[in-house]
Amino acid sequence: MEARLSGAYRRIQRVVIALSITATIAAFLLANWPSGLGVAIGSALAFLNFIWLHRGAETMVERMVEQKSAPADDALSRFRLMFHFPARYLLVIVVAYVILKSYPRMLIGFIVGLVLPVLASMGEGIYEALVVSKIDQSQH
Repeated sequence: MEARLSGAYRRIQRVVIALSITATIAAFLLANWPSGLGVAIGSALAFLNFIWLHRGAETMVERMVEQKSAPADDALSRFRLMFHFPARYLLVIVVAYVILKSYPRMLIGFIVGLVLPVLASMGEGIYEALVVSKIDQSQH
């Protein structure tokens, strides 16, 4: 079971990429180019944010599991870790502000792009609940 669940991150990444490409093309074709560009920017930023979140969470877990002996090194890495979490949100806020003030026609597409990793994560949760649990039940 752990082998299947450990692939969740890669599956979510693939679904986010597929959703991003599909939503960007659909926005370009069905709406207009600013909407398509907004979806592309929002989904790229959300994907980058998702990767940074995963790396930050992994780093936190590693820090909890292993003991570090160098306190100066530990303080610096702790500061970096604490800085990166709010910095991700600050980047999203700055880009959203620039789009809102300068390119308001891109705003809806941008918001749609930001939601795509959430949709992919929800899909992964459904996949794990339905498919992985059935496979595990059939093996026992």
